[in-house]
Amino acid sequence: MLRCARSGCHRRRPDLLALFGRWGLVLDQEWYCSTRCVAETVRERISHLPQIEPAWSQGWRPIKLGLLLMKQVGLTKEVIDAALGEQSKSGGPFGQTLQQLGLVTTEDVLKALATQAGVRYLKTVNPSIVASRPGGLARDTVRTLGIVPVSADYHRRELQVACTAPIPGQAVRALARLTKMAVEPLLVADDTLPSLINSYTSAGGRTSTVVGAVCDAKSGPMRVAQLAKSQRRVIMTQERCDPYVWVRLEGGSSKIDILVTLPEPGSM
Repeated sequence: MLRCARSGCHRRRPDLLALFGRWGLVLDQEWYCSTRCVAETVRERISHLPQIEPAWSQGWRPIKLGLLLMKQVGLTKEVIDAALGEQSKSGGPFGQTLQQLGLVTTEDVLKALATQAGVRYLKTVNPSIVASRPGGLARDTVRTLGIVPVSADYHRRELQVACTAPIPGQAVRALARLTKMAVEPLLVADDTLPSLINSYTSAGGRTSTVVGAVCDAKSGPMRVAQLAKSQRRVIMTQERCDPYVWVRLEGGSSKIDILVTLPEPGSM
């Protein structure tokens, strides 16, 4: 007799009927008697994910954008100080303020931001490069996290994603762990990313991801459980990318991505 894997549940079913019949589902090679028990397990996993420390807390601090532009394009300290004064009035990004003042070009700012983050950048991007939807991400995942796969080498297990500054480090890290691929972020200009997202999410390329969803902390665990039941036997992995937990369900050749909003402390 199989017993439900959820702690505190005492339901049992005959082995063959449970594994191959209509009762319950198998998650991570363990049998659960119902979607309710799976949802409780998912809720517990999500609530116990450790917080990810920011890079600066580990001793790394980026060089200020103004200092980089002083070196790269020859801006003076007086010009930088004046631009900072204008930024304090407008409240916009510093690079955008410099561009509005006619002191730098879009590429000047993009190059400096890439240097600041220690990544490469794309000066120009043709949205058609994502027509095949490299990486096979769910459309909701791309829209919500703002990372667009632009190139995938499945043989070498390498994936390149376009994003804007600041680099969404947690999303990139989560993608690398979930796909088991080396993920390289490439900076693009702020006005370039929306066209890439639109091209990716409207493309009809083949993908093994059958569905993507964004759920709140309350309904998310049950949504994960329902999608898991639709596949009958799945492996679940989850990675934190604030303010979400990126949950991936894999069953056979199918992959399902769900972004669940992180719960408030003490709410679960």
